[in-house]
Amino acid sequence: MNKIKNEVALMFSGGIDSLLSAVLLQKKFDRVHLITFDKGYLEFGLKKNKANIKKLKEIFGKDKFIDRIIDIKDLTKNITSKSLTRDFMEYGSEVAWCVGCRLSMNIGALIYSLEKNLCGFADGSNKEQVPGKANLVATAENFPKVISHLREFAESYGMKFLTPVYNFGSREKKRKKLMEFGLEIDYLSKDHSKKIKDLFTKDIFSRSQPICVSGWLIHWKRNLLAIPVKHDEEKTKKYILEKQEFVIKDYIKNYFIKKQINIAELVRKRKEAHIE
Repeated sequence: MNKIKNEVALMFSGGIDSLLSAVLLQKKFDRVHLITFDKGYLEFGLKKNKANIKKLKEIFGKDKFIDRIIDIKDLTKNITSKSLTRDFMEYGSEVAWCVGCRLSMNIGALIYSLEKNLCGFADGSNKEQVPGKANLVATAENFPKVISHLREFAESYGMKFLTPVYNFGSREKKRKKLMEFGLEIDYLSKDHSKKIKDLFTKDIFSRSQPICVSGWLIHWKRNLLAIPVKHDEEKTKKYILEKQEFVIKDYIKNYFIKKQINIAELVRKRKEAHIE
């Protein structure tokens, strides 16, 4: 390995954060791999983002993007459901399920990027959804310490973890930027309520991203009763550290053993290599 490709993988749902991330990343990298994950747990409409993928290719060039649906059911199972009862009791439902799910996508993107010899991977993490008293729809995976640690973990594999819209600004600013290109804004990305009365309308089916039923069920009190989720940054980071140390490192090692690749040697070569 002499050179690493100046290409990046993006965890792509099709919502405003990942969609704007794609727009920003294509300016810096030769190609963006738009990867959508099949996690196998109450998620539907994995191809709903195809309309915006088509528009991205039309606007910026068909050679700028590659789109893939990646099966990470086994990875998600190892991180979440195998220890779900214990994790629920220790960390709470949102961390045990939603953060675990997001972590499985993060590691899925890391593995994909290592296999494809890309220089990095990215997601739509954003400062606007960092948990706080005034932010009802915040999610724990956006905590600064969580992002920082995920970045450090990626670097330990000779990989960059990028969050291109983290400091971009408000959701309204993001929507305006995307509308300049004529990209479709998803129904829920317009910040409609997630209550049942707003979910069961004909507009909800005009989506540009998958439907995560399990996530809605985890957050039912927030969605129906406006009861905020209790978040803890240190506990969330502890959960991720635990999964990385006792589940993920072995999973990555064994994954590449099956491919007849020594991950330690691969990482060593990556750290010595140059980007194209």
